[in-house]
Amino acid sequence: MRHEPTRAMHESSEDAQTSVTKVTAKVDAAGGGARRLSAELESVLLDTLGLAPTIEWHLHHWQKRTGIACELALNNSAGFDLQEQIAASIFHIYSEALSNVARHAKARRVAIALTITPRDVALVVRDNGIGLGEQGSRASRGGIAGMRARAQSHKGLCEFAGAPNAGTVVTVSLPISETP
Repeated sequence: MRHEPTRAMHESSEDAQTSVTKVTAKVDAAGGGARRLSAELESVLLDTLGLAPTIEWHLHHWQKRTGIACELALNNSAGFDLQEQIAASIFHIYSEALSNVARHAKARRVAIALTITPRDVALVVRDNGIGLGEQGSRASRGGIAGMRARAQSHKGLCEFAGAPNAGTVVTVSLPISETP
């Protein structure tokens, strides 16, 4: 009979572990659903409002969620909406850059500048965080590589600059045609 408390404790531990596994699966499923819903909403906003207003909307919510102070400078001297594929690529690069700031930079402030001219669209995301550090040496993997690949798919550039404790700057430039 001395084994009863041990057996009960072991069964309780297994039940708790099973419950945690089930809850984790539900959270993962919900998180995936939330990410998909967010991506769909951003796609609809890009299609209906355009790049600049979608970035404004996203940045407002990102700032509230992360508590990181943001500055946004927009300039559309071209006076037209971007081609859908270019707008989507710039938005995805912008979004990944902010995701990296939230996850890795330990920044208190981020500044974003978006400039659209008849010849190109430029995006600069600058934070005051810890800088690239080891991430700079791993720039060929993960999100940074994806950002570069997106820019290169449009014959554009995506460059990263930064130093430890000096923040990071992501600079993107994509050529666009003169007709929308």
